[in-house]
Amino acid sequence: MTNLIEVGNLHVRYGKFEAVRGVSFTLGKGEIVGIVGESGSGKSTIARTLMGLEKASGGTIAINAASMQMIFQDAVGSLNPRMRVRSALKEALKHFGKWCKGAEGEKQLAALLSRVGLVGDAVLDQYPMEMSGGQCQRISIARALACEPEVLVADEPVSALDVSVQARILNLLRDLRRELGLSILLIAHDLAVVKNVCDRIFVMEKGVFVDGGEAEALFASPKSDYTKRLLRAVPSF
Repeated sequence: MTNLIEVGNLHVRYGKFEAVRGVSFTLGKGEIVGIVGESGSGKSTIARTLMGLEKASGGTIAINAASMQMIFQDAVGSLNPRMRVRSALKEALKHFGKWCKGAEGEKQLAALLSRVGLVGDAVLDQYPMEMSGGQCQRISIARALACEPEVLVADEPVSALDVSVQARILNLLRDLRRELGLSILLIAHDLAVVKNVCDRIFVMEKGVFVDGGEAEALFASPKSDYTKRLLRAVPSF
């Protein structure tokens, strides 16, 4: 498997506080890898460091993908409140040099909406505050897809959504992996979120990975007490 992201012995410090301490992992082509941990564990710091929003203080990061985009937890806040959906998507296409004028441009916008399960001029003419959280997250994903990325870094993309909406967004990400061959790094604080989506999962506590491996094996035989506590919190039906 070709690795699109390779992280070795990563350290990230904020002053004297070390948020990430010696973390290593890979993300393969067409793979979904989850990083799970409670708030403050350092998982979002990893995502932000990969995107260049934070600076590593040690270790190595190798990005072998031609393009990489991030999806944020606060879907509404990540969109410009003064821009209609049409303008937001058009701006993204223009930024990456992919916008076509006239009828072809309208086809591009329709294709992006369709890719994330939305349709119609009514959606394109809405402002973020006129849409639900789930719809806004779909628009954020569509905007990320505008540059035809190889990798999506999804930083807790469903934690602010209702449970039923969470499942739909996770299914969308899984479908995008299958249809587009995307690789996805999925950050979450709940093992239930990543259980049926990820190929591999790493469990993070206080800046380090305390468990990790193939998703099925991790759920069947967790190594750390912290992972076992997280698993006990996963509802069973």
